[in-house]
Amino acid sequence: MGLLGLAATAIVAKAQGIYDKLKISVLYTDPVPPLVTFKANIDTLAAANAAADVNGGKADYQAKREALKVVKADLKTLLAYVQAISGSDPDKILSSGFELVKRASPYGELNPPQKLSSRFSTMAGRASIFWEGAHGADTYLVYKSSSNDPFKWEPIGATTKRSFHADRLESGVNYWFAVSAVGAAGETSKSEPLLARAA
Repeated sequence: MGLLGLAATAIVAKAQGIYDKLKISVLYTDPVPPLVTFKANIDTLAAANAAADVNGGKADYQAKREALKVVKADLKTLLAYVQAISGSDPDKILSSGFELVKRASPYGELNPPQKLSSRFSTMAGRASIFWEGAHGADTYLVYKSSSNDPFKWEPIGATTKRSFHADRLESGVNYWFAVSAVGAAGETSKSEPLLARAA
């Protein structure tokens, strides 16, 4: 996501740049989360940054940390959406406001992630998903569907790890999840679906 080492104020600027590009895009017409939500969360972080700078109280810094966590989660979800819609096309990715990372030589076609499983989470609205990674994968894209007849996959996040915490789900509801791997040669097909219940 290009956020490593960035201060919260720089993350606001970066998120705002991505918002601006997505808002005028004819390619990314149905982003997840919706742009109105993303913009509201950016504004909340900007206000929290200002309050922490001016007041510097414990509550202000806590609000800043919480707002930063929300914007980072939004960016992670948007990155997965952009990756899925762009089909890994560099020009299409750049048009979203996200940056490209230097890719290694293609490893060859990757296998999709295997052996998806879930573990109970104590955090309400969360489903924790784990899988066996694909050798040569740079990133994993996580998808969610509320039904399996038919599946209606929507991208909900991207990660470099072999685990993902899907948040903001309806507690006690079952969801289907699938994961694909992305390497230098592109994105794999989705894994076998996993049924998991949100805590």
